Amino acid sequence: MPGGWHGWVVVCDAQGERFSKSDWLTLLAEPQSLLDGAQHTIKSDGCNAVVVKKLTTADKQVKAVIKQHRRAGGVREFFRSFGWPRAMQNFNSAVKTTRLGLPVAAPLAAVYRRTLLFCGRSIYISEYVDGVNLYEFLKNLPRDSKERLRVTGRLSDRLAEIFASLRRNGLWHRDAKATNFIVSGNGPDNYSVVLTDMDGIKPGFFARRTKQMRTLWQLAASVMNLSTVSRTDYLRMFVAYCEKAGLPEAQRANTFRRLAQRAGAKHRRNCLRRSTQV
Repeated sequence: MPGGWHGWVVVCDAQGERFSKSDWLTLLAEPQSLLDGAQHTIKSDGCNAVVVKKLTTADKQVKAVIKQHRRAGGVREFFRSFGWPRAMQNFNSAVKTTRLGLPVAAPLAAVYRRTLLFCGRSIYISEYVDGVNLYEFLKNLPRDSKERLRVTGRLSDRLAEIFASLRRNGLWHRDAKATNFIVSGNGPDNYSVVLTDMDGIKPGFFARRTKQMRTLWQLAASVMNLSTVSRTDYLRMFVAYCEKAGLPEAQRANTFRRLAQRAGAKHRRNCLRRSTQV
């Protein structure tokens, strides 16, 4: 690609719903301008930016999420720059999880440009998922007890299946907070939970159980300030995960107790961090 850019793209599928190779050559002619003309900015903090934008060619249009990462200073970022660019890691993780049959925001492209030996900038593009993030969804759970039970039961089952499937395939989610999942669908029986943050998907062959438990308490901690979520909801999610992951019943009570302690500690740290930033 011009300007020293390299990358991968997903070309037209059997239904013709994505861009062809020639489309991508046009769209990626100037990768540094991909964030221009965004419809909505999700995040912008200097080194990272996430926007929603319609990618358009002569006869095709796809609503996409474009995530840009620039190398920051510091020792950690210096050593990270020798490895795969973050966009390429995200693309690879999205392809892996898609092949596992998990609901993932479909990958479209990943491009990067190195400065000397280092990755100076990388851009990951995925399809936009229509819905609301899990945190916002849980804030507005139905008041009717029967309807609420159907909704939370469905969400618990979907989340448990995602985490258990990752575990079965040697993966785990290191940043399983509620804002990294999108709830889509138009009713309790149709709700699905979609993974959107590929940065968090990592190999988990070593200390798998510890890491898998971390995904559960991180998710719990991220919604602990919501009065709409009860201890019963946490327990329902945990039981659904145990059934799918094969955790013996004899171990469940102690495991749930430890998870509750870790989630509470994480929640308190989050509250303290927010209070010091104000």
